[in-house]
Amino acid sequence: MSAAGAWFITPHSVRRYIERIEPGLTYEQALGALVRLSTEAQRVRDIAPGLALYRGPKPLRVRLRVADGNGGLPQLVTVLPMHDGWRSRC
Repeated sequence: MSAAGAWFITPHSVRRYIERIEPGLTYEQALGALVRLSTEAQRVRDIAPGLALYRGPKPLRVRLRVADGNGGLPQLVTVLPMHDGWRSRC
């Protein structure tokens, strides 16, 4: 198995991206979007030991949870719902 982008992207993350961000995309289209996001997203903060919150670029500002990978490639574990303008503890 090979990985593209900055992270290993889990199938769960791809399904959540389709469900929460861009309904109607195929699995392959959503995977491509997440690979692009992995190279453009910026780390916001640590949210738990070994888990960080990242945010994608404008206009969507997608919020992503990324596990550190324990010495390997970091792993995108889920895509959070769109930001609604309110500050929250992710």
